Amino acid sequence: MTFTIVVTLIVLSSLSIHRSDAYARSRIAFATNRDGNWEIYLMNLDGTDCVNLTQHPASDFYPAWSPDGRQIAFFSNRDANLEIYLMNADGTSPKRLTYDDARDKAPVWSPDGKQIAFSSDRAGNFDIYVMNADGSEQKQLTRDADDDILPDWSPDGNKIAFVSQRDKDFEIYSLDLRNGHEMRLTDSPKQDCYPDWSPDGEWIAFTTMRDGDLEIYLMDINGERLTRLTDNDVDDAIPRWSPDGSQIAYQFESETGNWALAVMDADGKNQRLIAPGLSWDTEPAWVPPGYSSVSVNPSGKYRMTWGKIK
Repeated sequence: MTFTIVVTLIVLSSLSIHRSDAYARSRIAFATNRDGNWEIYLMNLDGTDCVNLTQHPASDFYPAWSPDGRQIAFFSNRDANLEIYLMNADGTSPKRLTYDDARDKAPVWSPDGKQIAFSSDRAGNFDIYVMNADGSEQKQLTRDADDDILPDWSPDGNKIAFVSQRDKDFEIYSLDLRNGHEMRLTDSPKQDCYPDWSPDGEWIAFTTMRDGDLEIYLMDINGERLTRLTDNDVDDAIPRWSPDGSQIAYQFESETGNWALAVMDADGKNQRLIAPGLSWDTEPAWVPPGYSSVSVNPSGKYRMTWGKIK
C-alpha cells in the first residue's frame, strides 16, 4: 500500500529574503534538486554559503540531525531501493542502516541519540519502526492495517508522534513508548501531517489542509488549543522548530511554483524567505546547538569546525 500527501500548486507570495548576522550564525540542512537530482545541502539561515553534503547521483531526502550534531540520517534510493542512511555532518562516510526489499523512509533520532525511528512498508503497509543508531535491533512499533508514517520523537523520549491513515484520512497520533498506548491528537475531515514537537515538549507544530490549502498550525500535546500560524494564499508545510523554540522553519510554494524555504517566529509572525525556490528546496532541518560550521576548501573537500553556537 502506498500513501500520498496531497499538495496543491498555487502561485505566491510576498516574503522577502532576510539577511542578518544572527541568521548567518545559524544553519539549516535541507533537501533540494538544484543540481538536477535530489541532494542534501547545508546553508546559513540568510541563504548564503550553500554546501552540497551528499554529492551522489541518486536521490537523497529528509535530513535528520543527531542530537549532538555530528551525524545526519536520511533516506535514499542510491541502492535502487529507499533505505535509511547515516553520514557525518560534513557528508563523509555514508553508511547504509537498513537492508530490506521494502521502502524505509523519514528517519528521526531519539533525544539521547541512541535510536532512530522511521516508517517502513516491510510488513505490507507503512508502520513505525525503531532501530539502534547503528542500524541494529530493528523492531516494529505500530501494527495497523492502514499506513502509519512520519514519526517525530518527543523531547523527553517517552512518545513518538506519527501520522496515520487508519481513520481513512491522515490524522496525527502519539504513541507512548512506556506502555504502547496510542492516542489520536487531530480530528479533521482534511489531512493533518508532519508533526514536529517543540523543544520544551509542550507543543506540536503540524501541517493541515483543514482550511482548504496546506497551512501550519500548533496544538498542545493532547491535541487541544489549536493555533493557526500561517494564513497565506499558498501552501505552507513541514514545520521544523529551531533548537531554542523561538522560530519555525518551513517550506512554501514560491512564485515559480517550486517549494521554497522560509522562517517565522514561533507565534507565526515575521515570516521571511531564506531560499527563494528557484529550484525545489524542501524538508528543512535546523543544526543542533553543538554544531558550528562546514565549509568547502578549493579541492572540493569539506573542512569542519566544532563549537557552541553563540
